[in-house]
Amino acid sequence: MKKLLFFSLVVGVIVFIGCAKELSFEGNNSPAEGTLQEDVSGDCLPKTVNGTYVAATPLVSTTNTVSVQVNVTRTGSYVVNTDTVNGYFFRASGNFTTLGLTTVTLRGTGTPFVEGTNNFRVSFGGTVCDLQVTVLPAGTGGPAVFTLGGAGGACTPSTVNGTYGFGIALVPTSNTVQISVNVTTVGTYNISATGGGMTFAATGTFITTGVQNVTLAGTGTPTTAGANNIPITVGTSTCNISITVTSAGDGTLGGAGGTCTPSTVNGTYTAGVVLAGTNTLSVQVNVTTIGAYSITTNTVNGISFSATGSFIATGPQTITLNGTGTPTAGGTFVYTITFLTSSCTCSVLVVTPLSDDYFPRTENSNWSYEFDDVSTDSLYRLAKPAPNNTLSAASNTYNIFLADDGTGLDSSGYYRRFGATNGNYGEWMDIGGFIGFDNPIWGEYIMLKDTVGAAWTSQSFAGTVTGTAFLIRFNYRLLNKDIAKSVTTSTGTVNYTNVDVVEEKYQAFDGTTWQDLTPIIDYYGVSYYARGIGLIQYESHDAAGATTLTQKLRRKVVN
Repeated sequence: MKKLLFFSLVVGVIVFIGCAKELSFEGNNSPAEGTLQEDVSGDCLPKTVNGTYVAATPLVSTTNTVSVQVNVTRTGSYVVNTDTVNGYFFRASGNFTTLGLTTVTLRGTGTPFVEGTNNFRVSFGGTVCDLQVTVLPAGTGGPAVFTLGGAGGACTPSTVNGTYGFGIALVPTSNTVQISVNVTTVGTYNISATGGGMTFAATGTFITTGVQNVTLAGTGTPTTAGANNIPITVGTSTCNISITVTSAGDGTLGGAGGTCTPSTVNGTYTAGVVLAGTNTLSVQVNVTTIGAYSITTNTVNGISFSATGSFIATGPQTITLNGTGTPTAGGTFVYTITFLTSSCTCSVLVVTPLSDDYFPRTENSNWSYEFDDVSTDSLYRLAKPAPNNTLSAASNTYNIFLADDGTGLDSSGYYRRFGATNGNYGEWMDIGGFIGFDNPIWGEYIMLKDTVGAAWTSQSFAGTVTGTAFLIRFNYRLLNKDIAKSVTTSTGTVNYTNVDVVEEKYQAFDGTTWQDLTPIIDYYGVSYYARGIGLIQYESHDAAGATTLTQKLRRKVVN
């Protein structure tokens, strides 16, 4: 019966018979998986800080909270937490029951030591993002006292950011106004101004006195074209901000009523990966009236596209819509682009990312290999489907693999990954039977460490062969990480990326030191594992390095 690994090792009277060995996914689906959402600077997006934070005052877990967003890619139990900064931290735990974007609220614990702005690192499932919390001086915590710059007239200095068009909703991240204030007493603040269908507002905490700037975020939809003077009032202090709103433009989309023509989809779209500035749609508009415009799409598969601005000329023009959100699944999705009363459609392809596992163990995943480029000499391997598809041993859970070399499915090994984000993989097996000991010795050894420069040995395994005692262990090195590898079989050539290359050798203890058995047994092995796919090639070599056997992947189904 041809196995995944087949060789004979002779050390004195020991005969080592190779058995099937692979790595794979965690079968336990209990831990959730996903990614924290962040902006280009690494700040959590969106993020909300609730409650007031005062030095030397203990936090109240029900009011001192922070909220972040997670894109859930696998349901299950979760823990989202921060590091401890200035004497306090935030934590949340529970169960995600649905996929996609979910807001998680972390409760605060501890007592801030001193005032200031603290930067926290939020962690979940190997992903991180940052958020900031402001702590007031001890003995404070009430409303701040301050006056507006330019009180009695125009707010001075002030800066208006973004474009403003009649009937076009404001975007809080880009439609902002920065004003100046003079703080005489530190504390919390709430500044708001409304006019012409628009509202500009900001809340926060002043931790120092003196002149400083505050940015107000805009919301609402302008209802009046031209200059809009909007008053801001704080106590007895009032000043005005001036917002110029452009009249509405008019026109029709190219290809209105059908497929947008012409149109271009820019950037790469990957399930679970937040869109970047390169993810855009370009469409054509035949402009009949200059003025402000807003072109949007519906939200499909967690993402949408939009553009606002002003037409400064009539005739055909190309407009680029910026994408936002995170795709929740792979596939081709159709978006309806709308401008005033005209609409057209555009398709976006979203690819499914490879998992970070270098040998998947999801049930019913299967692989077909051929030996020494002989199409009729093959091996089929299957991750056993439920029920009864796992084995509990030594307080760990292993997925059961089956194999068929033409004589029918048979047991082919027990494998696990050391945690959902850990790069270590192991096999539980009868080491005694594999080595050729007189009696079975069950144990686990690590077959792959997805770490640059990794080199490791297994625990030692003691046994006897016809009554003679021996001590054996396995010795491994990660020769290369995430390289490209081409595999040619009877079905053609496939180019793989993100391939880890592992060298496998054997050592025996001579009573003083561990000795490399390669020159004696004239054998060592090299395995190639592709990210998200598994074992793509195995080679056995003699002591001189010549290849004596190859096993190559020719077909796979990874669920």
